[in-house]
Amino acid sequence: MNRKNLWLGFVASLALVVIGCGDSDSNGGGGSGGTAGAGGTGGTPTNMAMVRVAHLAPGVPSAGDTTVDILIDGEPSGITLEFGQSSGFAELPPGDYTFGIAAAGSTDSVLDVGPVTLLAGDILNAIAYRDEASDAAVPVAVFAISGVNEAPAGEGTLYVAHGADDALLDPVDVINALPGACPPPILDDFEFGTVQGPLALAAGTLNIGFSLDSTEECQLDAGPLAAPVTADVVTILVAVDTDTSAGVAPAVYALLPSTEGEIPTLSPPDMAQVRIAHLAPEVPSAGDTNVDILVNGNTAIIDLEFEEATGFVELPVGDYTFGIAAAGSTDPVFSFDATLMADQVLTVVAIRTVVETDGAAPVNVLVFDGNTESLPEGSGRVIAGHGADDSGLAVVDVIATDACPPALIEDFVFATVRGPLDLPAAEYNIGIAGVDSCTPAAGPLVAPVTADVTTLLVAVDNNVTDGMLSPAVYALIDDFSGNGIPTLAPPSL
Repeated sequence: MNRKNLWLGFVASLALVVIGCGDSDSNGGGGSGGTAGAGGTGGTPTNMAMVRVAHLAPGVPSAGDTTVDILIDGEPSGITLEFGQSSGFAELPPGDYTFGIAAAGSTDSVLDVGPVTLLAGDILNAIAYRDEASDAAVPVAVFAISGVNEAPAGEGTLYVAHGADDALLDPVDVINALPGACPPPILDDFEFGTVQGPLALAAGTLNIGFSLDSTEECQLDAGPLAAPVTADVVTILVAVDTDTSAGVAPAVYALLPSTEGEIPTLSPPDMAQVRIAHLAPEVPSAGDTNVDILVNGNTAIIDLEFEEATGFVELPVGDYTFGIAAAGSTDPVFSFDATLMADQVLTVVAIRTVVETDGAAPVNVLVFDGNTESLPEGSGRVIAGHGADDSGLAVVDVIATDACPPALIEDFVFATVRGPLDLPAAEYNIGIAGVDSCTPAAGPLVAPVTADVTTLLVAVDNNVTDGMLSPAVYALIDDFSGNGIPTLAPPSL
């Protein structure tokens, strides 16, 4: 296949929107298209035009065969393209062209436009999409989108095109797909046949979801999907309904500068599981321990009280800022950053600390990774957290009261996490003792170790007055959620 001729041919679909282009916000069909300034795909000045075409019109020219031939000035070019395919960028000399698209093996154009004037330095993406209202011989229309990166250095330019031709999908909201969080939509009332952009965004992965206009705010109807934003280049996302009948089968195709051949679709992001537990007595106040959990500044969990834990919530991998705020507030009393990795099973436990900063509530967090990878069959995994905030318990040993020494955990410092300990499934009598002591200051307590799951043990001093001890050990076994997190009890007599 002659790639240059392929570009020449498929630019036919661009003609509807290239003539008179100059508006950076492109519209489908007969709307305006974004014209590129001087520069190649990387912004380097050139005396040629750069053009790329993509076929994202399902069922065009027919449901049984989406293969098209490209005509140049009415003559076959020998170039073919099927649904879901894109050509790479090619340089074209400035000039006027007339193009046509025909069913494979035919010279009868279903979309014949021109002359099209291409100027030196133009960078254009011509994207055919299905439009039942099109005046063409088949239901097809075109997006024309600039390939010039307009974002500041280190950021990426993103365009989003709505080519999903179904009344149910017109309009939609594009939202930041954080479960439980409800920020303003990235795109509000996004209408079919339009293009939104350029959007200058930080490089990384944008996890997006789609919500129908009739759907309750922030509820996902599709997604989340991991959308790449690449520094210093243009990324184009095109929503398509691949079901041309009455059904709906939405997909989002991603065109990067390097995309050629099969156009990839967005897929769900890798996920991590996160659970929150509140084991900070008298936080945010002695009279009211209700807190809200913030994710990236948005309220994600409401009214979590002392001795309560959420269930596990799936979050896409990436960087987050979590916050703890008094119920009803978005002003965190404590916040921390975390990078979530694929398949992590994290439990974040709020604990009390006497350390205060600028009058903030005395709270910190312990973070546990409860992944059971490499856990021997028949054994259980135990991870311990020291959240007992009293000077007399600043450093302790955790002992097996009937098998000491050695200590199970030596020199256990307040506000740290120790483990994992992989132990045969059984009940163990444990105690909290002074360093290098086998005499428990608290305990013995029965700690269950359950086969094939992770148990989190968190020591808490429920008396917040220093020197006045009321120690307890809370147990979060496997995927526990709810109020009244159980505490370890003494062994039966």
